[in-house]
Amino acid sequence: MTDDPYRYPGTSILRNLLGFRIQSELDRVERLLVQLRIEEGTPSGKFDLAHLQAIHRHLFQDIFDWAGEVRRVEISKGGSQFQFRQFISTGMADVHKRLAAAKFLQGLRRDQFAEKAGEIIGDVNYVHPFREGNGRTQLEYLRQLADQAGHDFSAAKLDPAQWLLASRSAHRGEYKLMSAAIRSALEGKEGEVVNP
Repeated sequence: MTDDPYRYPGTSILRNLLGFRIQSELDRVERLLVQLRIEEGTPSGKFDLAHLQAIHRHLFQDIFDWAGEVRRVEISKGGSQFQFRQFISTGMADVHKRLAAAKFLQGLRRDQFAEKAGEIIGDVNYVHPFREGNGRTQLEYLRQLADQAGHDFSAAKLDPAQWLLASRSAHRGEYKLMSAAIRSALEGKEGEVVNP
């Protein structure tokens, strides 16, 4: 992206409130600050776009002045184009509608929850509403969704390589790897029905 307004001119470094111009330094401090914000607790919501924006704003408020704002540029990764920005609102509205129709995945066994959540998170990832920080925002969104449905989700149990493969597969509309990754990060017995 040559005309990316989010970057310092002539660099691949995202403009940041901390003034870092070296990617490794920005990455290191960003990880630390985001982890501190996660430990504070993240905003709850209705699992819609506004909820996702509130989580992103909370996590990245110390790093980017655009934290919580929907991106103004098109983005892709590894040759895969994410949702065109003019359809971000529509994409998240569809996700929310499906979640509401499925009663926010409550009352499902662990394996059922993982299967349905894999489709939801795969599609949230495709929408990719933010210029940076989508993955960590999605994991907090997923943790809250699991918690509301009575399941314990631990992102620390995810294998990063498996999660990346699952994200790429979900981008093509294939959700089995995403569901398997989510299932591996859930606590409890496989067939257990949870009543929150």
